Amino acid sequence: MSLPSRLGRCLAAAAAAFLAAAAGAFFLIENVRAGGAVVVTAIVGLAAFLAYSAPNPSARRGQSLRVLFVSSAAAIVVGVAGFAAAILLLAASRSG
Repeated sequence: MSLPSRLGRCLAAAAAAFLAAAAGAFFLIENVRAGGAVVVTAIVGLAAFLAYSAPNPSARRGQSLRVLFVSSAAAIVVGVAGFAAAILLLAASRSG
């Protein structure tokens, strides 16, 4: 798979996870457990997709730890950004 194609798929997955985290936090803010479950599911799903779609630099079975750490960190950043965007949207909608 070519690099632009892989990058496009990763960006699409990150955008979907961001929207899922933002929508889950925004619409389920009163139900904290359900909103948290949506945010965590989006983060874990994105981390798994990024780790699965990354090339394997170790050329062995499984994936290298560096790829797993980077994909997990990227997924956490996207999830937290989606949660923060939902909080900002909620504050803006309630103040107006």
